[in-house]
Amino acid sequence: MFNLYDVNISTVFVTTGIVIVGAFAYLVILTEKERRSRKNLQHSLDKLKRAYDDLDEQAKIIVKKDLELNKTQEELDKKIDSLYTLHKLSKAISSTFDAEKLFSQIDKSFISELGFDKGLIVLASRDERETSLPVAVGYNSEEEEEIRKQLVHKNILNRIQQPLLVDKAQLLDKEKKELLQIFNLASFCIVPIISQEAKLGLIVVGSEAPYAHLTEGDLETLSILAGQIAGGMENARLYEELWRSHQELEQRVTQRTKELALANEKLQKIDKLKSEFVSAVSHELRTPLTSIKGYAAILMAGKLGEVPAPVKERLDKINKHSDSLAKLVNDLLDISRIESGRVEMKLERLNLEDIVEAVADIMAPQMKEKKIKLAIDIPQKISACLADMTQMERVLVNLLGNAIKFTPDEGKISINIKQKKDFLQVDIRDSGIGIAEDDLAKIFEEFYRVDNAINQKVKGTGLGLSLVKQIVEAHKGRIWANAQPDKGTTFSFTIPKA
Repeated sequence: MFNLYDVNISTVFVTTGIVIVGAFAYLVILTEKERRSRKNLQHSLDKLKRAYDDLDEQAKIIVKKDLELNKTQEELDKKIDSLYTLHKLSKAISSTFDAEKLFSQIDKSFISELGFDKGLIVLASRDERETSLPVAVGYNSEEEEEIRKQLVHKNILNRIQQPLLVDKAQLLDKEKKELLQIFNLASFCIVPIISQEAKLGLIVVGSEAPYAHLTEGDLETLSILAGQIAGGMENARLYEELWRSHQELEQRVTQRTKELALANEKLQKIDKLKSEFVSAVSHELRTPLTSIKGYAAILMAGKLGEVPAPVKERLDKINKHSDSLAKLVNDLLDISRIESGRVEMKLERLNLEDIVEAVADIMAPQMKEKKIKLAIDIPQKISACLADMTQMERVLVNLLGNAIKFTPDEGKISINIKQKKDFLQVDIRDSGIGIAEDDLAKIFEEFYRVDNAINQKVKGTGLGLSLVKQIVEAHKGRIWANAQPDKGTTFSFTIPKA
């Protein structure tokens, strides 16, 4: 029997099953979507995490670089400040040659500007047995004395040969620990001061604070400072040596000047005595010479009876030698008078051309005898000179006579006059045997005669050129000679214009 109730229950069950299956299917669909969504979200989260990690790493790198850059900038700023400070010291060093003034520039402010707390300069004595501390910044007198003793006792000056950087925070050897104890610092730089000749000492700078670590840049700065100090000390030493040498030289010059003054005074006295002696002897010789010449002339004239030819010949020789001796006496007297200033030059306006022509006319017979040609070259409009006529004639007679004496037969002599600004210059040139270079410096000396073939044959006194020199210089002129052996000689002298 068909039961409606059963049909309805079945229907309900079927319907419910369908609903449940549909719901389950819907749930399955929702779960798949959620899984996919979670997967996508996880992927995004992983991606975001990787991006965050990358960003974090880059941030760390940036921070690290920034710290390094700041540190580099700080070191650069410190180095610039140190170089500026060293530049100021260099200017101070270059402006003084005093070692004490040099070290006085390295004071507390200077050490502080370099970026340090304490500083020392240690100098060795010449025998290297003692040390001195011309600079000790940050230490009291007791500490200075103790450091000085330790440096000597442990021979630190000789042990430190290279720049050294010591930091308490680092692993140190025994020697560096010893240095830290001596200088009582947490970190320091020590550099030897070395000149071109020797090691002069040490320079030490450092800090007490344990966090103030020094760098290679500090060591480089200190090395520059050591070089500047070495240069300044070397300059001071050289200046002191130069000053001492100058003082010694001044003392020697003063002493030598006194000696020369005394010697010159003695020479002047001797020269005066010589002049007085020559003058006295010359005067004493004149009287007997006059008598000899007078008696010889009387005998030659036959006033005391007929004179045989042999006797007359000998009387003639007495007469000639008397003339030569009289000339020698007169020349000696003239030189003595001119040297002593007892001869007054009668200066007047003179036409030098007239004097030259007059002397040439006097000497013409001697030139004619040797067939010597004379050429006179005088400008047409020549200024007058200021001279003593008699003395100027003696100068020209002596010079022209010498030219004739040393010029061979058929030779040439020329007299040239040149106009200069304030004076006239006379040149007497010959074509004779010339003069050796060694003799040129001596020919104006009294009694000096050049040793040549002509002088060996012809006797002379050696006073002619000396007398000429005295006369020219008395006119405020000068005289000189140019010559070469076998190529002739030129005597030149100047005379002031009127």
